[in-house]
Amino acid sequence: MPAYWLSIPYVLGLSVLTEVIAILTIGLVRGWGEVAPAWIPLIGGRRIRPTAAFVPAVLGGLILTALFTAVPLGDDRSLTLYGFVDTVAYTNEAWSALATVCVTPVAAWGPITIALAIAYYRRRTARSPNTAVWHGTSPTADPPAAQRPPRAEGAPSS
Repeated sequence: MPAYWLSIPYVLGLSVLTEVIAILTIGLVRGWGEVAPAWIPLIGGRRIRPTAAFVPAVLGGLILTALFTAVPLGDDRSLTLYGFVDTVAYTNEAWSALATVCVTPVAAWGPITIALAIAYYRRRTARSPNTAVWHGTSPTADPPAAQRPPRAEGAPSS
């Protein structure tokens, strides 16, 4: 184990970084992920372009997937991004089950982030089905000249 003066800031910094990334991931599904906060100097209050959120989210999801995916090879070994890793031997099955329950959700974080990024991009770039009819550009809509003007209130109906 490294010295405390090195390991404590490392673990604290890693925890803060993880929380920041998790909060940014939540921004893909919340409304505040569509407009930059007003306190940001140059872009505050402006809408965020879908590509500006989509590309970093997909890249981050791919990185998370690569970092936290381990392929079991047998003989208590796994293949990871870092190479072959020997798995930790636990004293009993309860500790092994607890470790599995605690660590397994991290492996799903990358694919979930990619799915959220795709949903965010589709939601932000999709055209509303009503806009085509409203502007008369829908192939099934009546041409603008054929549309009836709104009836005045109190006017007799035909």
